[in-house]
Amino acid sequence: MKSSVLFLAATLAICAGPALAQAQCYQSDQFLVIAQDRTDEVGTDFIIRPPARGKIACLYEPTADDVVISNPGDPLHYEELVGQYLVLTRSTGPEGDLVIYDLANYSFSPMLDVGASDDIVVTEDSVTYWQELIRGSELNCDTYAENTGYDLGSMIYEERVLDLATQTVAATGETQCLSTQ
Repeated sequence: MKSSVLFLAATLAICAGPALAQAQCYQSDQFLVIAQDRTDEVGTDFIIRPPARGKIACLYEPTADDVVISNPGDPLHYEELVGQYLVLTRSTGPEGDLVIYDLANYSFSPMLDVGASDDIVVTEDSVTYWQELIRGSELNCDTYAENTGYDLGSMIYEERVLDLATQTVAATGETQCLSTQ
């Protein structure tokens, strides 16, 4: 009896096939973004549409009228949708990139694509982030010895602010040294 139950469970698991990822919907007053994690690799695919009126059918089913951001091998992940700006990160590990699309320009190439730490603050007016600047060394990183003791590298990051109204980036003058793998 026990072996037939195990056989039945194994058969059901094989027949069930791969699980489909659940779509997630995000909407601003200007755009609807439908995101779905990839099941066969790291990353998320995105459908960009005009904002929905009423109840949203949150299904990842691209149509001919949709713009799709889907780059196999590019591990993009959703962070925030603020107005016309889609804020994403690109990463398969501790270090990554900040990637921001201006959806209103319809070019759908990133307006910002930089190496950055995962400490990102998005508001209605700005995106504050820490951008990779230079490699850390004994001279510029107070945790360099500790980092190398754990077989980690060091990177100096500079705090920057993207003003969404003007699409300009300004450095705040603040820096920090973080460990890297």
